[in-house]
Amino acid sequence: MKKAEKKIFRKKVDRANKLARYIISIGGYGIIVSIVGILLFLIYQSLPLGFQTSIEKLFSIDLPSRSARIVLTGIDQYQEIVYTLNENGIISFYRLEDKQVVRRDSVPLAETEKILTATKGNLNREIFALGTTQGQIITAEIRMLPEYHQNERIIKPSFRIVDSFVTHTDSSLEMHHVENLSFAFTEDGLFYWAWTDHTGTLFLQIQDPEEDQPFLYDLTENIGEQQVSQLILDFEARKLIIGSYEGELFWFDLSDIEDVYLKDNWKASQHPITALAFLIGDNALVIGDAQGMLESWFPVRNEENEIKFLPVYQFSGHNTAVTKIVVSPRNRTFMSIEESGMIHLNYNTTQKTQLTFRKSDYAIQAAAISPKSNGIVLVDGGNRLGTYILDDEHPEVTLKTLFGKVWYEGYNQPEFVWQSTGGSDDFEPKLSLIPLIFGTLKGTFYAMIFSIPLAILAAIYVSQFSPKWLARTIKPTVEIMAALPSVVIGFLAGLYFSPLFEEHLVTLFLFVAFLPLIFALGVFIWRLIPEKKRMIMPLGWELLYVIPIILVTYVIVHFISLPVESWLFNGNLKQWIFESLGQTYDQRNSIVVGFALGFAVIPIIFTISEDALSNVPESLTSASLALGASRWQTVRKVVLPAASGGIFAAVMLGFGRAIGETMIVLMATGNTPILDISPFNGFRAMSACIAVEIPEAPVGGTLYRVLFLIAFLLFVFTFIINSLSAIIGDRLRKKYSRF
Repeated sequence: MKKAEKKIFRKKVDRANKLARYIISIGGYGIIVSIVGILLFLIYQSLPLGFQTSIEKLFSIDLPSRSARIVLTGIDQYQEIVYTLNENGIISFYRLEDKQVVRRDSVPLAETEKILTATKGNLNREIFALGTTQGQIITAEIRMLPEYHQNERIIKPSFRIVDSFVTHTDSSLEMHHVENLSFAFTEDGLFYWAWTDHTGTLFLQIQDPEEDQPFLYDLTENIGEQQVSQLILDFEARKLIIGSYEGELFWFDLSDIEDVYLKDNWKASQHPITALAFLIGDNALVIGDAQGMLESWFPVRNEENEIKFLPVYQFSGHNTAVTKIVVSPRNRTFMSIEESGMIHLNYNTTQKTQLTFRKSDYAIQAAAISPKSNGIVLVDGGNRLGTYILDDEHPEVTLKTLFGKVWYEGYNQPEFVWQSTGGSDDFEPKLSLIPLIFGTLKGTFYAMIFSIPLAILAAIYVSQFSPKWLARTIKPTVEIMAALPSVVIGFLAGLYFSPLFEEHLVTLFLFVAFLPLIFALGVFIWRLIPEKKRMIMPLGWELLYVIPIILVTYVIVHFISLPVESWLFNGNLKQWIFESLGQTYDQRNSIVVGFALGFAVIPIIFTISEDALSNVPESLTSASLALGASRWQTVRKVVLPAASGGIFAAVMLGFGRAIGETMIVLMATGNTPILDISPFNGFRAMSACIAVEIPEAPVGGTLYRVLFLIAFLLFVFTFIINSLSAIIGDRLRKKYSRF
């Protein structure tokens, strides 16, 4: 009977063991699958950043009148209605779904009058100016507004004349045609027209609604004997740029409508300027010449505090003259079109020609980029209209913009900058990850130089020198520190310790400097006490001797801080730091972060280091002591090398904990993404950046995917750190283990 019971019991044990093995295996494999799943999800979300730009043909329409040249085209934001304006003033609206004309209007022209040139005056509205063969300038606007009927969207196009005037009073109308024309208007209701007539005379007219008569300027004398080949007004009507056949550019300042003057003149090319365009934001000026050169120029402030246009980016050149530059109303994308019909799609910030294509054997008469920058409209010399879907979701992201220096608009030189959002639609995203990586490493550095000495020295004392009753008290207490929520530590650091450190900055620095000196003096005094009297004190109670040392140090530095600050720093340490070191002391800075983050890291390093030191075999320490080594010599020569693998693993795990910390660096720093190792200012860590910006990032947008890329980099960093910790720790353990 007993044998049967034992047999049954063994079967139960075997079944329990198998079940436990299965459960443990499932749990282990589940963790691995979860980690791999997280990694794959991060890759999946960030992978579209590397997709190539592409275009896909949507519709093609043969326009009815092949004899009339198309001077302007455009499309609505939903890419349902496209319009064309020909030289006879006929405006046709086509519904792309069935290629039918839904509306037709006309510009009022004389019988023989034709439109020579057309130019848009705003990136967000279809408002444009037309120059005719009889010297007339007509300003008009097209609107394509959506209406909804029974959950169905219908685009309703409309057309209206905004303004018109004749540029001359001569009766021979046929001779005074408008050749080059640029137009802009402001939110204040001011209208600006710049043009040249058949004689090459350069005019600028400004219409102020508060004035009865417009301001008319003849700017021909300002450019000397050079002939105007191109001209462009920026969208805010602050600058007028004139290009000449000699390759020179002239910059007229329009800030004061009553005092227009030539601000600068420079040589931009050895060949005639054939195309000019301002990108969104009115900073970047794109220039094309007769030899196919394509460059982007920025206004930059020089050492003499003068603003000069400088060539910043040069794009892939064309084989023939650049005839048109069409800019995107959404971002820094622009098309450059050469006279042979070849088209380059470029992005200014990345200095990259994203796509080169040719969709017709004819030259391109008119072109437009859709309001959402996801479509292109082209009309060729054969009056064939083509619409294309543009797949270019993340043009501002390349390896260079993420990890290299980029010359952004408004900056005097290339820099690493993280600034993902701005206050206007024309903001240029700056997505360099270098400031975030630097900030993460900076915060980790200050945390580790604070936590590593304290944690490891404390672990050495608890494991090798303290009595067991004291170790049983200290170790659980330190481990409880690890359970303290990081948000609480960050809250205290940001709202309590930051102003406290700022108020007592000199006291803090003096305390850090004086404590080792006074502690060494205290140890010297302790050693002067006869050993017999020292041995009377129970083991472990000598720690009480440290308390008076700390108090004495604090009292000393408290009373000398004001005299020292007055004597050495002219009574204000923060001002002295700014004047002497060129550093601004921010209340939330790396000193506060190092203290708070180090406080969170200490429990990890202490616990693992103490376990590694305590697990060193007693036979090694006993042998060392038996050979006459002191306790400290034994620790230094025997215990530390034997436990070095565990200590290294503890430091690396603490390093990984500091890199991935979010709430402390979020609440205790100014979250300023700057590249400065100074402890007196803050930084922005990668984890904090994700926490701050992910709620505002549009799903699927560039910022959204870049934040997932940052998360992927954090994952990789921690994986590498943990792997190095395991590999090097194992090698150290094998090296110093007993055989």
